[in-house]
Amino acid sequence: MHRVFEFDDIIYAVLQHVKSSARDLVNVAMTCSRLADSALDILWFEQSSLAPLIMCLPQDTWEVTENGVDHTVHFSREPTLIEWERLRMNASRVRRLVSTHGFTDVLKPRRGEPSFIPDPDVSDHVLQRLFAWSCPATLFPNLCELHFEAVFGLLEHSSKFWLLRQFILPGLQALRSDVTDIPTHEVEQLLAALPAEAHGLRQLTVSADDGTTALAVPPSLGKLPKLIGLAIFGIDVSLTRQTIANIQQARSLQSLKLKLCGTSCDAGGIPLELPSLKTLYLSGGSLPQCTHFLRQVTTRQLSHINIRYCGSASPAEMTAFIESLSTSCQNFGYLERVYVVDESEHPDYLLVIPLSSEIFRPLFKFNRLSSVKFIGVGNFNLDDGFLNDVPVAWPSIRELKFTSWKRRAFYSVTFTAMMSLALRCRSLQTLHLTVDATQSTTIPRADETEELWRTQTALRNLHLGYSEVSEVARVPYFLAEVFPTLLNFKWYACHFGDSDVDIAMESALYDASQQLRALRNSTDEDDSDERWEDDSDDSWAW
Repeated sequence: MHRVFEFDDIIYAVLQHVKSSARDLVNVAMTCSRLADSALDILWFEQSSLAPLIMCLPQDTWEVTENGVDHTVHFSREPTLIEWERLRMNASRVRRLVSTHGFTDVLKPRRGEPSFIPDPDVSDHVLQRLFAWSCPATLFPNLCELHFEAVFGLLEHSSKFWLLRQFILPGLQALRSDVTDIPTHEVEQLLAALPAEAHGLRQLTVSADDGTTALAVPPSLGKLPKLIGLAIFGIDVSLTRQTIANIQQARSLQSLKLKLCGTSCDAGGIPLELPSLKTLYLSGGSLPQCTHFLRQVTTRQLSHINIRYCGSASPAEMTAFIESLSTSCQNFGYLERVYVVDESEHPDYLLVIPLSSEIFRPLFKFNRLSSVKFIGVGNFNLDDGFLNDVPVAWPSIRELKFTSWKRRAFYSVTFTAMMSLALRCRSLQTLHLTVDATQSTTIPRADETEELWRTQTALRNLHLGYSEVSEVARVPYFLAEVFPTLLNFKWYACHFGDSDVDIAMESALYDASQQLRALRNSTDEDDSDERWEDDSDDSWAW
């Protein structure tokens, strides 16, 4: 063997190029003993099931049964002690037992990728025999992250809590667990034991009944000195004040995710400071409930806020929410991303919720904003003056979406103003607006000269919603000439019937798209970046 492989860091760097293939790692491990340990460490580093470990036992000890799309590993005979030891060797290399997605996230393969095929589950009996032979602390001495429900979902509820307590280890850094059907007092005991039994914990996620059952936040979390991420799916809004007071004890907390439940908010009081908080995610409640929570906290370093509310919010309620950002964020120079979406299960799209520019102008205080997204929250009624002020207020803006979705936006913004906005925001990559492109476009000029603005090479994605377009605006020409890197030009299909106006509007947008393709010499298959239109926020998941 070449002398270069005498160094572990070089071996590790080489193996990074094959770590995506389990078969390749196995082949490397079988090449020579010098490479085996490093290859097997990478192979077993992260697992989403205990099935691969069980299937390392001799093949006559286990079998896989099928029930529809489900596959479960059972024992066909009891392994011997020597056979169990083979499993222990591989288990000691496991550092992460994790799910492939969160509690409520739906796994969606990327375009062109094969569908996800999960590892088989392990039967309750097999798990009981495994942990009767060896406790988790001995079997997984190097485990640092555990998504308990994903790995042990088949266990009976009576066994889950006992086993979960066994996994609370000093070296554990991240824990995610669903405590559905576990008695409240036992959940409280578990959380209270964390500072003593898992003092190195950095991330904690707890859920009950997908966030529909309220959980109490104990003040003992403040005794976890390294806790930087806390997610609790199920917080009673009538106890908002007490919840924040207990969360405040975790002085190093940087990320907070809460799913709100309940109907009435408490009285509140003087805002409590969360000094280290950088990201805040609130979901499940109404927009006024989210606003109430914001009014109860102050932050110095908040850079990202994600709000997913349920139930239509009035213009006054949206105004109150945006104003609460100004009182909660003590330093306007930190906030970088604002994401607000109405996630109502059955929204009333015929309800008109006019949202004028004045509602959103208080956001101009936050001059470091790079992403502003309001999705399906109402009928936007913005004006050209608002668009004209965006480049000055948000010079680093990269993503700007005022997405009406199935709610009609008012045609109050001109295509000329949109062009000026996109040209002046030199970092803007994604823009979603409904505009009026029925009038002749005023050619934007630079510095009062007769020269056209220089081309903008950042814009990749443009969505014109329910815009009205006519030939006189010369939309395809300007988009082709000014935005040479534009990959996606889209709009909404009609959702409100097949009126002559809707058909004409959609036809005009389609014609503009075809003309743009012709000017670019591109084909209908040129959709290399379609995923941009998915109105999600990737930062919701850790």
